[in-house]
Amino acid sequence: MRFRIISLLCALALSHLGLGQASADVVVVSEFFGGRIQAFDVNTKVETTLATIAGNPGLSGLAYHQASNTLYASALNHGGIYRLNGQTGAVLGFHALGIGVAGIAVNASGNVYVTDFGSTNVRIYDSTFSNVANPGLIVVPGANPTSGVGFLNNGHTLIATAGGGVYRHDGTNVTLFANNPLASAQITTDALNNTYIGHGLGFSNNAFRYDANGNLTGSIEITSDMVNSTGLGEPGTSPSGLVFDPNGDLFIAVLGRTNPGHAGGERGGLFKFSADGTLLETFAVGSSAYSSAAYIASVPEPSALAMVSLIGLVRLSLRRRSR
Repeated sequence: MRFRIISLLCALALSHLGLGQASADVVVVSEFFGGRIQAFDVNTKVETTLATIAGNPGLSGLAYHQASNTLYASALNHGGIYRLNGQTGAVLGFHALGIGVAGIAVNASGNVYVTDFGSTNVRIYDSTFSNVANPGLIVVPGANPTSGVGFLNNGHTLIATAGGGVYRHDGTNVTLFANNPLASAQITTDALNNTYIGHGLGFSNNAFRYDANGNLTGSIEITSDMVNSTGLGEPGTSPSGLVFDPNGDLFIAVLGRTNPGHAGGERGGLFKFSADGTLLETFAVGSSAYSSAAYIASVPEPSALAMVSLIGLVRLSLRRRSR
């Protein structure tokens, strides 16, 4: 009888805390012109605003570090990086870097890699940017500025440039990974070593897929019709923001062909594809210009976790008493 009562109390408590049904993961995207970070529920596709950065920040990149629940957003027009709580969107800090911040990525250790649209450098900061005065540095050959950054599964860093191809940094040397001037935006790699690189310069409709050796193995096209383009603006739709979900499916955030200065307004979008390029779902069409994407898994509230622990202890105590 005691166990039945406790089970009923547990069910009621979990229901009251909202744990009877877990909250959903979200894909977040950055609006380059609008300054908002939008969150899309991966199950219902419902869109909400996670955060708004005022003052025309030119949000150009997103990266999420799950262990610390920190979302990093690069603001090209503000010359720095915003740190936010990944669940609430609260701004934890802003770090002025004095460079043309573009792409951003965070590795498993929490180190933050930032590309510079004004140079051929990639700068490496700790998780709270305490080393702003003396960051790590990767220098890419050539004259094309760095624009996108990501990692292979072996820990090597991939660096996309604006028109100069993609480079690999193995911790010591920088070598050419892919000689593709259109591969210029966010970089993401799945568990099977498929690496996708987006395009953010307005000249291509494609995100490009590579194997671990830099061989082109395919591409995904975002056509003008898919984003309801008016036909104005740049020649390419610029699928610039890329992130894999835990199932190995790929979300692509699209800048679009137009911007607020054109008669048709912005025409971006958000789409979900399988790793082989099959369109699975459409989340947004004719939207604001989305420059980057990140995947944020839901995190239970601390109070809920405490209640679950308490319930477990009570049940364990009752078991011992019944022996």
